Amino acid sequence: MKRIFIFILLFKCTTIVAQTSTNSTGTGNFNNANTWTSPKDLTGTANILNGHTIAIPEGRTFYANKVTFTGSAKLALTNSTTKWETATSMNASPAMESLNLQQNWSLSSVWAGDAFGLWHYVPWIDSYQAWSAGSANNGTDYLQYDLLSPRWVQGIVTQGRANSAQWVTSAKVETSIDNVNWATVSTSLSLNTDQNTKVYRNFPQVMFARYVRVTPIGVNAHASMRLGILLRDNIFKSCKEIIDNFPNASSGVYTIDPDGTAGATPATSCYCDMTTDGGGWTLVLNYLHAGGTNPALAEKSNALPLLGSTSLGVDESASATTWGHTIPSYLTKFTFSELRFYGKTSAHARVIHFKTSNANTISYFKTGTGSMNGVSTSYTSLSGHSAFLPASTANYIIDQGNSAMTNFPMYLNGTYHWGIKGSTYRWEVDDFPNNSANSTYNQIWIR
Repeated sequence: MKRIFIFILLFKCTTIVAQTSTNSTGTGNFNNANTWTSPKDLTGTANILNGHTIAIPEGRTFYANKVTFTGSAKLALTNSTTKWETATSMNASPAMESLNLQQNWSLSSVWAGDAFGLWHYVPWIDSYQAWSAGSANNGTDYLQYDLLSPRWVQGIVTQGRANSAQWVTSAKVETSIDNVNWATVSTSLSLNTDQNTKVYRNFPQVMFARYVRVTPIGVNAHASMRLGILLRDNIFKSCKEIIDNFPNASSGVYTIDPDGTAGATPATSCYCDMTTDGGGWTLVLNYLHAGGTNPALAEKSNALPLLGSTSLGVDESASATTWGHTIPSYLTKFTFSELRFYGKTSAHARVIHFKTSNANTISYFKTGTGSMNGVSTSYTSLSGHSAFLPASTANYIIDQGNSAMTNFPMYLNGTYHWGIKGSTYRWEVDDFPNNSANSTYNQIWIR
């Protein structure tokens, strides 16, 4: 089984505002038919309220030592792949999440008021320093991680400060579904004894939570730490799988494993759009190009592009994380049945925004062989779509291999084109300037 560690380096990102993840009271009473809440204590007891049916999706496991029912409350296990396990059942090789993105982290204070990503505010595992609290140890300063959607959490992993003899020896640990109601995991969890050793600590019970808060209690010299979250369940295979299981998941960067933990393909970071057309979209092409430039494309064979700026005119060509597209040999490892195209340019006000389940297009992008033939009559317009493509598409460049998504996969000759450095120099969105003069923005998503 793969032990999964995910870290990414992203110097510029869009902050996503967290959404309220449940209407529950956080008391352990389940009053939302789609969402489990954390137990109110560590007894591992779940309570389903009168009139509510909690359905556990296919292939998923829920954890509770005891389930109580009030009135007509029901628990529905979808089929034989749905499991109920005790809350004390732990994963021997849990996946760990510790992303270095600002949207995942919050805190009560930081030494010297450092901004995220600098010096005393680099809290992810194996960072070059650590998070250091604003005071040496006042017993109330905390570091908090946001998983962006509720997950079954079985513990945490911590390190001390990499470049100084400072670490947290014990801490209060709490979890929450909504960042309002908190369940205490431990009032004094034993943690580090040196700067760099990773200390893994399972909770007494598996907790269902979106937020994990760690408040240092005992420290060596100063409250400084690096933090990761241990997940009880295997990482999901796609953004679609995440939102199917957690309908209130927020848009942002997630960890997915396209072939599951038993497969050979490593887990990877991805950007999930959880709002457009029902959400569940995974970004596989992202090019924000500045007019008057003709930079090289980035072909990604073992990673996915992430979302950076969305402002037309910004040049992201120097970004190793937000500039690029997935090539067929990697894309074929992902399961999907829909593609979504988005494009705009500084040359005019028209916007390309549509989705398609066209089998030719999906096969072309997965293999590099074939074309987008048929897409002109097999698509659905989405919010803001005003372009002539794909309806006017009459021409397709075929068999472009790694350039299947970029080198004029659809166009009307001499009129409307989708070209991302097409013919080595043309950046075109629903037009035909035949140059790179205009700023352009292109995205492709899968679901």
